[in-house]
Amino acid sequence: MHMRRGVLLALGLAGVMVTTACGGGGGTGTSGGARDTGGTVTLDWEMWAGSEDEKAQLDHLAALVTQKHPAIKVNLRTAPFNDYFTKLQTEFAAGKQPCVVSMQSLRLSAYADLLEPLDGKADVQGFAPAALQALKLGGKQLALPYDLASMLLYYNKDAFTKAGVAEPKSGWTVADFEQAAKKLSTGGKAGFGMSFADLHTLSMLLSYNGAQPVTPDVKLQFDSRPMVDALTWYAGLATAKAALVPASSSDVGWGETQFVNGNAMMAVDGSWNIGSALKDAKFAVGFAPLPAGSGGSKTYLAASGFGVAKGCPYPAEAAQAVSVLTGPDAQAYLAGQGRSFPSRTDQQAAYEEFLVKQDPKNAEAVRGAIASVKDGLAGGVPLFTTKNWDSVGKLMAQYLIRVYTGDQSPQDALATIQQQSARGQ
Repeated sequence: MHMRRGVLLALGLAGVMVTTACGGGGGTGTSGGARDTGGTVTLDWEMWAGSEDEKAQLDHLAALVTQKHPAIKVNLRTAPFNDYFTKLQTEFAAGKQPCVVSMQSLRLSAYADLLEPLDGKADVQGFAPAALQALKLGGKQLALPYDLASMLLYYNKDAFTKAGVAEPKSGWTVADFEQAAKKLSTGGKAGFGMSFADLHTLSMLLSYNGAQPVTPDVKLQFDSRPMVDALTWYAGLATAKAALVPASSSDVGWGETQFVNGNAMMAVDGSWNIGSALKDAKFAVGFAPLPAGSGGSKTYLAASGFGVAKGCPYPAEAAQAVSVLTGPDAQAYLAGQGRSFPSRTDQQAAYEEFLVKQDPKNAEAVRGAIASVKDGLAGGVPLFTTKNWDSVGKLMAQYLIRVYTGDQSPQDALATIQQQSARGQ
């Protein structure tokens, strides 16, 4: 895959605070767009890219806009993923934001006041409903999605076979998961690799009993009873010697790394790492939905997409560009490049075809993975976050590891996260 391991994992350390936006003017435009004497509008588009291959893919999308709308040109500006949102924050504060803004769902609340609603301005037909919902806030469609991600249970098929444990499948329960994790914890290996990354950890808590760290109106509720009960269960996996605990609070990708390295027989990871896990693991990899708790199997969903900045002097043209960048042709192209699981339902088969062609010997595993992704989408919900989610993520790493090692109770740790985070919502 072109999606590097950890790129979407950084969703878990999201939430850049943005406090100011400068409005744009008319005329030739000074905030992300300009019109030449021939009437052609040039729009700045900001996007993350980590390689020349990724930039070439984005250049292809920019060219699609001009093919569809000859009077619109797109000027691509890129930054490495780890620098992208810091750069974007600075540009908004200085009134130098691009017209077309690339956005991730977990960061949406920090930019909600800086993006033009696209309702009635762009075509939303053909998208998976969950993808649109992930980039909607306050009832407003603030960006259109180009990808969609869910969390899966990755497992070591060879280890399950050797231990005589039935492999996970749709409908697999929390009790089944616990029994397997205990039986697979032998010979210095662990049945499960734990995490404190938000999508990974919070999805397991959600699937266990429906616990959610944020209220429907996007207020933190880390200290709620369901969160305490779910974390008590999750931390109990370590107490029962059925899971590996991260070595330190800086090991955000611990569980999935230990899985690929063969030290943990199961881990939670995102749909974006299907291809890389099949390629990097030295054993047969299987995929399944997260274990089902009292309300069935659940997962949090995330999406990336493109919006239009307030202050863009040409919002109508920018909305047209966004429609092309997230349109069927663009998504079919990205799926064929293996960049991400498409947000448009008609293009999702092309992504599966890419993964199969990339690794034909694992075609059955790929099909199982995509089936599990779709299972997750059916029972999944977007993870909406507060504006200070970056701080929340750091506090999760700091205090959850204390819970996993038995140094602090789940109730006290969650109360501390709630208290220290609530001030910056």
